[in-house]
Amino acid sequence: MTTGTHGTRYDRWLLRTMNDARTKRFHASRGARHRIVAGHLATTGLGLTGMVGCFASAALWPVVALLVWVPLTGLLNSMTRGLLELRVRFLDERQVAERGTAHLWAYRINSWLLTAALLGFYVLWVAGTSMADLAGPLAATGLVAYVVHRLLPLWIAALRVRDEPQDDDEEWPAPA
Repeated sequence: MTTGTHGTRYDRWLLRTMNDARTKRFHASRGARHRIVAGHLATTGLGLTGMVGCFASAALWPVVALLVWVPLTGLLNSMTRGLLELRVRFLDERQVAERGTAHLWAYRINSWLLTAALLGFYVLWVAGTSMADLAGPLAATGLVAYVVHRLLPLWIAALRVRDEPQDDDEEWPAPA
């Protein structure tokens, strides 16, 4: 990883933060990483559901979800070592390729989701649903589409993280 002195103070702070060893224990195993991604998906869903008013106390749910969502987002960024947050000059070739792969898969998945949503609205419209009746669901779908567009690369990158290699300092067992 390029850690030269170039870049702004913010760039250097972000690089240190994304590679802070104190957070590694929270996502050291594949299962822990999957639980963090699942938790982030769930809190994102809760926050969005509260924002579109599906709960009785709609104003409270986004705030509660945000209190959990922000630390989970930090853990996702930590487990990817800032793959999507750092500038390209701070990434090595493997990380740049991984970043491109995450964006590629997110683009493909999001394209299919948007196509399905558009087809669903078209079917409803052809079936006789008025545009006025579709306004609320269309606005909610637009919000969800935007959030998925922004977060899907992070979720994909976090799910693709591999385990850290073991230290070479450990003694090897004697051959039998």
